[in-house]
Amino acid sequence: MDAQELWATKFAKRFAEERAREESRREQAFLDLPILTAGEPLRLMTPRDLLLLNGAESPFVCPTGMTAAHVALFFWAMHERNDGTDSWRNRRRRAALIKRLAVQPFEFLVEAGREYCNEIFQDSPPSGESADEKRPLGTCFLAPLIVSVALETGWSQSEIVGTPLPRLFQYMKAIRARQLGKEFTDFSPSDRFTNEFLCELNNQNN
Repeated sequence: MDAQELWATKFAKRFAEERAREESRREQAFLDLPILTAGEPLRLMTPRDLLLLNGAESPFVCPTGMTAAHVALFFWAMHERNDGTDSWRNRRRRAALIKRLAVQPFEFLVEAGREYCNEIFQDSPPSGESADEKRPLGTCFLAPLIVSVALETGWSQSEIVGTPLPRLFQYMKAIRARQLGKEFTDFSPSDRFTNEFLCELNNQNN
């Protein structure tokens, strides 16, 4: 099987579908639409949200063990209907959410939460040696991100930490692309299909 046939029969369809999902997520970041996660509308995560989740050692953003309490905390922290107050109305919303989550399988909720995070960090810079390591561990990447966006836009720190991360990551890509020119390398989740294709083609030819 030659390269063109291998790509067309095994990789082209999956690559195109993933590319379409990526573009849809990028557009959604500028519309402030929630991400439906296990049936719950979750806001787009901001740097402020990430700092709070990191401080609470949420396993969705930190390498720690997962419990049902962690799942409930994460869904409530990011929930569109959480207004951030301690009012009786907000406490009732939280109680209702926990009841809805309690009847769903734990593994399903964890997977849904992780998929939400994958969408949020889709365009983040690689966090390790592999381009596939997209989701940062901790918050060490926030300072350079805030400084770069502030220098380019004149926005205050408060404005930046309240801006959805998927939008900021796209701004950073645009900034880096302009600064580095032809040396800029872009990574997206769909690139894994290209890597798989090249590996399989290489193995086939050996």
